[in-house]
Amino acid sequence: MRRSVWPLLLLVGCGGPERPPHEVFEEEARTLLQGGRPTEATAEPPRFEPGEPVESVVSPGGRFRIHFSRSGPNAVAPADADGDGIPDAVDTVARTYDAVAAFYAGLGYRSPPEDSGGSGEAGGDGRFDVYLVDFAGRADGAFRREDCLLVEQGCRGYMLQENDFAGYGYASYDQAVTTLASHEFFHAVQAAYGTALGRVAEEGTAVWASERFAPELDDLEHFVPAYLSRADRSLVVEPDGPAQSFSYGAALFFQFLGERLGDEVIRAMWEESVRAPSSHWAELLDTVLRRDAGTDFDTAFSEFAAWNLATGEHAREGSGYARGAGYSGLVSAARDLPVDEPSVRVAAASTRYFDVPGGTPSVSASFEPREGTDSAGLHLLVAAVTEREVLRVVRADGPGVLSAQVSAEDATRVVVAVVNGRHSGDGRYGRLRITSESPPAEPPPCGCQTTPGALPGALLLAAAAWRAVPRRRAR
Repeated sequence: MRRSVWPLLLLVGCGGPERPPHEVFEEEARTLLQGGRPTEATAEPPRFEPGEPVESVVSPGGRFRIHFSRSGPNAVAPADADGDGIPDAVDTVARTYDAVAAFYAGLGYRSPPEDSGGSGEAGGDGRFDVYLVDFAGRADGAFRREDCLLVEQGCRGYMLQENDFAGYGYASYDQAVTTLASHEFFHAVQAAYGTALGRVAEEGTAVWASERFAPELDDLEHFVPAYLSRADRSLVVEPDGPAQSFSYGAALFFQFLGERLGDEVIRAMWEESVRAPSSHWAELLDTVLRRDAGTDFDTAFSEFAAWNLATGEHAREGSGYARGAGYSGLVSAARDLPVDEPSVRVAAASTRYFDVPGGTPSVSASFEPREGTDSAGLHLLVAAVTEREVLRVVRADGPGVLSAQVSAEDATRVVVAVVNGRHSGDGRYGRLRITSESPPAEPPPCGCQTTPGALPGALLLAAAAWRAVPRRRAR
């Protein structure tokens, strides 16, 4: 299958080392928890080495305690420009976490509960602990949940963060710290609600939160290709293995929600999780959208699929994402006309994008759900596009057979999207047909038209005149 990219920009730190997903995978995270905090000798890496001198300082706002070392494998950069006796790298971490915590509180989110306090390995007091340790390139940070209180009080934990970001794809140390602090601390905020909504909701909203805190960061832009290159993957099925980055790329959906419906719907989803802790995140979101926004998951998701057409070079100011020009372009499956595919599957909360040549008076598409299929929640988008712009989009909605036609004479390509806006259930199968109207045939240069195999009219007249001339009979 050919895939058409218009265009796909893989953002990996301006040609530097590729930036990994921020957290280690779930299996490794469980191992880390079994060993305890990184100041304990029994902890699994990343941790401080036995005998490594570990110091700590309290952030200016008094909310955080930062643990670090000046020598050994986990040492931070020693520079101390202000001469306060604390490495500038540690000062940067402390100030950034203060700012991040204040920002999320200002959006109305819960603050993580104080930790268990006490002495020794619990951090020494009730402040939120941040440990600067070497991840050796496997990841660059992680929130570690320790224990949970009552549902109303949520869960508490601590933070691991890369000590120096050497060899990572960030433009600067400040950018790296801002990215990690805003992302990982939002995981601590999520834990304050006492529920686990899965990697898509947790990583997706954490990347979204970083974008809200500091729009100048490139974290969202960095992970967007993981979604736009695989929009056929379901948002409501947890990815595994190599697909882990898809969870981060799912931030694009939450970015859409925030821009289209307001940041409040995302916070309300987390608040709803406390009232219905066993519900899937998409079901919680559907409840919130129906109650607070006058819409539902299906309607929002189908509009999201349309917004994704106008990304990258197809973005246009005043339409769709505010910063869509900085996102990678959508990846679609290229087809030659005519198209007749009898068994196209569209997973729940996913979109299948196809594209065919334009330049004809019109392109028509139809999607006929398999007999006996519940076709509610299915949508068909047919978009005429050029290299730089989405010219027009025609939409058809289920149930029943979906069909739409778009004028395409001025288009270089036509994108056809089959959308399944359901937030649960199996995929939907159907027959996809795409055809084009051929331009009218041009007349011959002489202006005369003949039927294949017939003589031109002028020749017929000449022949008739020749027959009418008297002739002498041969003797």
